[in-house]
Amino acid sequence: MVDENKHVDGKHCPLCGSHNQCSVESGDCWCFHKKVPLELRDRIPKELRGKVCLCRKCVEQFNAQQSCCDTESV
Repeated sequence: MVDENKHVDGKHCPLCGSHNQCSVESGDCWCFHKKVPLELRDRIPKELRGKVCLCRKCVEQFNAQQSCCDTESV
């Protein structure tokens, strides 16, 4: 999320605003162990890409929705 002063808030998901629980600085973030599809990452506003992380809930919901749709198309 970005405020009026263009400050990047790296602690919140740019899609839903929830705390993203990012721990990339520690060297082992939860997202290292999850599939984060490019299609979902493309939903991050361009000015925030590479600066903020999605939350686990958004990633899991997207992946579940994709799995559901993949099953239906078989």
